[in-house]
Amino acid sequence: MSDESMTGVLAGRVDPDLAWLVVAGGSDEQFYTMLEIYRDGQRLTGPGLTGPKLAPGQVVEKCHDTGDGLPHFVLVRTAPEVDRVVAITGTGREVELTLSAVIEDFGLRFGAVALPEGEVPGSMRVERDGVAVVLAPDPGTDLRAPDVR
Repeated sequence: MSDESMTGVLAGRVDPDLAWLVVAGGSDEQFYTMLEIYRDGQRLTGPGLTGPKLAPGQVVEKCHDTGDGLPHFVLVRTAPEVDRVVAITGTGREVELTLSAVIEDFGLRFGAVALPEGEVPGSMRVERDGVAVVLAPDPGTDLRAPDVR
């Protein structure tokens, strides 16, 4: 998918020299969500998701990645009713992801976070109205929640 067809949906900054931008676009069946990471204005590599927006009954799609000299980043796209996502590191530290508002053009929310130095993803808690609807150990667990819509 070309950069021109992607829309910026969320941005953040880790420190004065390190920033990130979540971009998204595509069809319901082939949807792209990418995390663009910038150091001193230069675009670096970042994690991304491709495939259906969300599988039936699924409330979150997630990925994580790190680059040379970069913190571990976590990227998600979620069902609109999700209101909080927390990455739980391998040491048990909880780090809340920054979440976008519902992006009406896509019917999704997007989230990202850079984990603290030395931390790696362990699991993830996805919440709606203060209640965990998914607790997903990493990697590759079933991210569907019963009756969340």
